[in-house]
Amino acid sequence: MQPPRWTEIAAGVSSPTAVPTGERRVTLFVRGQCGDLLALHRDGVAWSRPRSLGIPLARSAGVASPELPIDWPVAACATGPEDIQLLARGAEGELVHGTLHGERWDGFECIGSPANWIGGIGVPMGLASAPSACSCVPGRMDVFAIGSLGALLWSRWDGKEFSEFESLGGVAREGRAEEPLAGFVSATSCGRAIAVAARGAGGDLVVKWWDGSAWTPFASLGMPQEPDPIYPAVPCPVPLAGTVVACGGGSKRLDVFARGQRGDLLHRWWDGKNWSGFESLGFPRSALDRERIAFTAGSVACAWGRFQLDVFARGADGKLYGLAWSGSGPILGRESEAAPAAE
Repeated sequence: MQPPRWTEIAAGVSSPTAVPTGERRVTLFVRGQCGDLLALHRDGVAWSRPRSLGIPLARSAGVASPELPIDWPVAACATGPEDIQLLARGAEGELVHGTLHGERWDGFECIGSPANWIGGIGVPMGLASAPSACSCVPGRMDVFAIGSLGALLWSRWDGKEFSEFESLGGVAREGRAEEPLAGFVSATSCGRAIAVAARGAGGDLVVKWWDGSAWTPFASLGMPQEPDPIYPAVPCPVPLAGTVVACGGGSKRLDVFARGQRGDLLHRWWDGKNWSGFESLGFPRSALDRERIAFTAGSVACAWGRFQLDVFARGADGKLYGLAWSGSGPILGRESEAAPAAE
C-alpha cells in the first residue's frame, strides 16, 4: 500500500488553522516569519499567494486604550459565504474576536475575560488556552476554551454578542476526582451536533458531544497501540504526543488528528456508529535524501469541505505540509473497527 503523499504548502510559517469556504475551497491562516497573520486560499488545486493581515493586536475598550498583543494559535470559523470569524486569547486571558468579511479585515477587538460570579460580583478568571469555535447554524458560532481552573468553557455568539461563558467541567473518570484539562481543545460541528476533542492528562484521546439538547461527559477513546519493545506480539498503549485537532464531515462523520510518539501524524474517525482504530498517515520526505521529516507537536489543522478533507501539519524542517483526501472511510484504506465509547 502506497503511503499518503504530503505536499509542501509554505515555508517559514507556523500555527496553522484552516476553514472550508466552499466546494474544495479552503482558507488557511498561519503565522508568518515576522509574526504577522497570513491568509492563503485554495480554490480547487492551486494556492494563492499569502496575504498579510498585519501583526495581530486587539483593540480594548476606551478611545485612549492601547492595542494589546494576542497569543497564538488563532482559531477560525466560517459563519457565512463571505464571513470568517477569527478568535484568539489575549495576553491576559481575554477572548479577542475579529471578522474577515471577504477581503475586508478590521482587526481584533477585546471581548473580555470569563468571570466567576460570587454574590453578584464577577471575578475575571481568564482563559488558560487558545479558543476553538464551530458553527452549526449560519450566522452563529459556539466558542470553547479551557478556563484557569482546567474546566471546559462554552460561549455562544449570535452574530452580534457573546453570551457569558458557561463551565462544562473537566474529564470525569470512574473512581477518581474530575481531571482538569490542559493544553488545547478542538471543537467542530457534525451537522447539528458538536464534538469537542482534547488530549487527556495521560495522553489519551477524549471527546465530548452536544446532541442539540444536552452534553455528554468526556469519554476516553484510549491511546494508539504499538508493539511492546520486549514482546512485539503484545500491543501496548502509547500516549499521544501532541495537540488534538478535529473536523466534522457531513452530518455524522468526525475526523481526529494528533502527532504520534514517532513524529508521524495519527488519524482516527467516527462514522456515525463506530470509532476506527488509529492509523498512521506517515511523514513527508526530504527532497534531497528522502529521509523522513517528523511533524512538530502543536502545529496541526484540518478542514472538511463538501467533498474533501484537508489536513495540514508543520514539519521539523519549518515547512507546512498538506494532505488532501476525498472519500468516506479510512485515508489508508483499512476497514473501520468498532470501538467502545470508553477504553
